[in-house]
Amino acid sequence: MKKSLQADIALFIVTIFWGAGFPVTKFALETISPLYHIGFRFIIAAVLLSLIFYKKMLKVEKSIIKPAAYMAVLLFATYAFQTIGLQYTTASKSSFFSGLAVIFVPMLSFIFFRAKVNANTIISVSLAFMGLFFLSYAGNDFSFNIGDFLTIMCSATYAMLLLLTSNYVKVHDATQLSIVQMYFVALMGLISAALFENWPSNVSLLSFNSLLFSAVFATAFAFWVQAAAQKFASASHVALIFTMEPVFGALLSWLVLGEQLGFKGLLGGALILSAMIMAEMDLTGLERKFKAIGQKNKQA
Repeated sequence: MKKSLQADIALFIVTIFWGAGFPVTKFALETISPLYHIGFRFIIAAVLLSLIFYKKMLKVEKSIIKPAAYMAVLLFATYAFQTIGLQYTTASKSSFFSGLAVIFVPMLSFIFFRAKVNANTIISVSLAFMGLFFLSYAGNDFSFNIGDFLTIMCSATYAMLLLLTSNYVKVHDATQLSIVQMYFVALMGLISAALFENWPSNVSLLSFNSLLFSAVFATAFAFWVQAAAQKFASASHVALIFTMEPVFGALLSWLVLGEQLGFKGLLGGALILSAMIMAEMDLTGLERKFKAIGQKNKQA
């Protein structure tokens, strides 16, 4: 089996774990408060990854601390918005709203860096807004709530994190940067939890196992696989595979939690998924290919 195919399969498994993370986190939040969940999740993941990449972690330099801290602020905000939002919205809606980060990246690039707005961006943003409408419209009333808003904020902060990370990885080792960042996120989570939440003294076995799943499979394992797989797959190819995350999120939320989106919800989810795929497509490149084919046909 080719390594590129192995990488695709591994990344596909990661999207299943990430999709499962939405209903699983619902179980964890039954007896573990959101900020403690973030703190515990990231300290477990950081320690596991430190053991896997211990040779690299022995060579960490002080210069990496400041950029890792900046990234950690955005990553903590991302997970805080998403985890707290899950208390108020469904896991299936959260999975689709979380995927909007793909749409926010070109929008924020235009706002902050005056990047060119291409056809991909216009089409994907239009599809995403239509998807949001259908996902949030139930019967004759909008069912858009604080949980939905927080999850969309999660996508926005994650998009900012992606833009920031793309600059830092040019100067620092990506693995070291990510792991140090995780330690900072864990610290932020535990400190803020100690200030604003009660210690989870009666954690159920289901919540504990759900936390371990999120920490080991949806965080540590997912990062390890992504870092290894990207040696054999382009970033755009990886992004396209990751668009399956909300699909698995909605499917597993239906199977595990019995959540039903209904026809409008499924239509909204399909539109957001289409927007995510459109955001990663190279329409300009396709146009050039079609023109080249047309010219060859004329010459023939």
